[in-house]
Amino acid sequence: MFSNDLEKYLPDLRAYARMLCGDIVRADDIVQNACLKAWENRSGFDPDKGALRGWLFRIVRNEFYQQKRADQVRETDDTISIEIQLIDECGLETRSELNRMLRAIQSLKHAQRDAFLLVAAAGFTYQEAADVLGCSEGTVKSRVSRAREMALGKFNSEQWIEDKQDRSSSPIAQLHEALNRIQAMSRVA
Repeated sequence: MFSNDLEKYLPDLRAYARMLCGDIVRADDIVQNACLKAWENRSGFDPDKGALRGWLFRIVRNEFYQQKRADQVRETDDTISIEIQLIDECGLETRSELNRMLRAIQSLKHAQRDAFLLVAAAGFTYQEAADVLGCSEGTVKSRVSRAREMALGKFNSEQWIEDKQDRSSSPIAQLHEALNRIQAMSRVA
């Protein structure tokens, strides 16, 4: 029973993880680790405290931030990342609208981005997102509203320069990722 329910939510979990980290391979790793943790702790899941979907999304979110903290600790200058940075510095990146919007979403504060992705991309209700994020429904509504406003403002601003560009993937790879997310979301709907 638990494995069937877990399998049912895999496309949603993968799409959410991809939106969080912007990398297909890393998102799959995050979801795999989250599924292992969920499986190991399945006896601790209490349906009276919330839905399984919310519990799983919270595990994915926590896994993402855990990996992000670990990455900060072991930042090293490996030759591949240096090569990617040098190539990317050439300014050959396209300015497609999809890339621009994805960068605008990625530039949001973590709390706003998380709330926005859960509601807008994953289709959670405000209350379900509040359960995942551990805050009130009103806080989620406020964060989503501010996230929409800021992302659209950055998207429409010609003077906007991203604080942190994602140098780990090319615009083509980002487009592939976005199309995979859209396909995953359309299967769910």
